[in-house]
Amino acid sequence: MNATGRMMLRVALALSLIAASGCDQMGGLGNPPGSIYGPGGQEQTELEGEVQRVDTRSQQIEVRTQDARTRRIGYSSATRVIYRQQDYSVDNLEPGDVVSMRVEQDRYGSYSTDLIRVRQSVQERGGIVSPGSRVERLEGEVGRVDYQRGFFELKDRSSGNVVVSLPYNPPGSIVDRFRQLRSGDYVRVEGRLLNQDRFELEAFSQTEPKR
Repeated sequence: MNATGRMMLRVALALSLIAASGCDQMGGLGNPPGSIYGPGGQEQTELEGEVQRVDTRSQQIEVRTQDARTRRIGYSSATRVIYRQQDYSVDNLEPGDVVSMRVEQDRYGSYSTDLIRVRQSVQERGGIVSPGSRVERLEGEVGRVDYQRGFFELKDRSSGNVVVSLPYNPPGSIVDRFRQLRSGDYVRVEGRLLNQDRFELEAFSQTEPKR
């Protein structure tokens, strides 16, 4: 082989190694559907999978991808969760939810997400929701009502101001009662406290219109 041939062979080998390295980096999330680039040129990838666990202490979500790998994806208080065109907090995610995440990798190799779309809730899949905290009852005056995002503020006598949000895939009866709410109404509700000032609604026990 002459000198020109040897040089071309070396170039071809170098290009193949670069391509293989790029494929390994992309495969780190388990065959993601595609990549986009966010602000500053950071590569962003769409990751799909099933939620296994939400670790609120370390702010990480365990997701099982389609190739049976478990990934830990970081999140922050600014991370949006969208389900049926309504915004929720990450605390609303449940094991068994099928989600699509927009993720990006930092220079240390860790992944994080700023946007999560719930493709199918565990209830829609016929799964069983793991029990959380006990059922609580709140009562008080309704403050602001956000019909688009599915929550209202409640001035509870003992807990203070609490944001009451609709659950994923709520029954029609709850949706109807929610749409009838007005600021100033007095209500009693049942559900579960997600944190100190956020409450997931399970039932209206009583509603008294503002007098």
